[in-house]
Amino acid sequence: MLALVGTRGRADWSRPLFAVLLASALCAAAPGHALDLAEAYRLALHHDARYQAARAQAAASREAVPQALAQLLPNVSASLSRSKNSTDKEAPDVLGLTKSEEFEYFSSNYALTLRQPIYRKYNFALYSQAQAEVAGAEATLDRSLQDLLVRLSGAYFEALLAQDQHALARAQKVAYAAQLEASRKAFAAGQGTRTDIDDAQARYDMTLADELETAQNLGYTRRQLQTIVNQPVDALAVLDPARMQLQSPQPASAEEWIERGEESNPELRALRAEIEVAREELEKARAGHYPTVDLVAQRSKSSSENNVSIDTRYLSSMVGLQVNVPIFAGGYAMSQSRQALANIERAQQQYEARRRELGQEIRKEFQTVAEGVLRVRALEQADRSAERAVFSNEKGLQAGTRSRVDILNAAQQRMNVKRDLAMARYRYIIARIRLQSLVSSLTESELAAVNAWLRENPGGG
Repeated sequence: MLALVGTRGRADWSRPLFAVLLASALCAAAPGHALDLAEAYRLALHHDARYQAARAQAAASREAVPQALAQLLPNVSASLSRSKNSTDKEAPDVLGLTKSEEFEYFSSNYALTLRQPIYRKYNFALYSQAQAEVAGAEATLDRSLQDLLVRLSGAYFEALLAQDQHALARAQKVAYAAQLEASRKAFAAGQGTRTDIDDAQARYDMTLADELETAQNLGYTRRQLQTIVNQPVDALAVLDPARMQLQSPQPASAEEWIERGEESNPELRALRAEIEVAREELEKARAGHYPTVDLVAQRSKSSSENNVSIDTRYLSSMVGLQVNVPIFAGGYAMSQSRQALANIERAQQQYEARRRELGQEIRKEFQTVAEGVLRVRALEQADRSAERAVFSNEKGLQAGTRSRVDILNAAQQRMNVKRDLAMARYRYIIARIRLQSLVSSLTESELAAVNAWLRENPGGG
């Protein structure tokens, strides 16, 4: 084919050649089974270290409720002791003389005690606090899942973008090589200029650097995805523009999205739980001023309790209320209360700060999705226009009104548009995913909807 480009009558080789080269480059980018987004999600659920750590943390936090509940339930304990005792006894006899006596004996004591808290303000607050902590842990776990979905999607589409850019660079390199060869042959035939050769050579050399850079970026992005799924990533399912559904955000008001986010965002839910935890900490501190009441029941058996009851056995039963009333503890409870109040203020201000930041983030992603629809459509039209521009310049070269430099410029413009279009599509997808994540509506079904836009690479099996 390179031998055919030396004549002016066949200068329209570029369009079909570029299409073939680009298709072959995209096919070669994914030898073997292509990993799609849904499969990557299933792998990440089981292998992503961050999410597994969050699940373990949530499991540990859930134990706070049964531990706090245990403080409200009966406590039964058993104790036993048996000891050997030795006693030296000195006492005056009837004559006033000191008489020493030594004897040994065994003593034992067995007791079974039941204690049921009746009123302990501290324990009640502890139980409520544990429930708030678990609610916060569940919200944090939900946030970790949303974060996993965003990280996974970001890594996946970054890898796809890198793959597309590498394929474009390779196709552009081959196209420029062919143009360079054509320019040399045209110059040798006296139909071209040295400028055409130099310009084609410069562009070809630049694509060599681009190809190297895009190859490095492709490897990096695939390793980044591999870190999440913990599996080798050799090939990816590619985005099919024909399947892609460009939709503006629904509802169409950013304020409604912000309202949804403030209600359901997992990070805000976790911060609200933290405020509740701080409030219960205040109740625990105030409990230091309240009495405690316990029901106590005990059954005990003892033998030879002391040296005046040797070989004497007792069987005792006791049921009663035990009341402890705090009087003064050096101001400890008051200091704890002041500390808890300060922590409540800290938690409330953290919540308010994050609520405002979330509003800005939702508004930004909402705008990115809405504008992304328009940008993708505009670039799709620009892509069609760039294709026609290349064709027109090729015809102009045949008519003698355009030079090979004009064709190269048009081809470069077409390549830039294709890069911008690919980036716009991926940015739209990521912004859509992030927007759903911010309002805690990013689910497996949403991911499946995006996954439906992918297809197996034709060369990937």
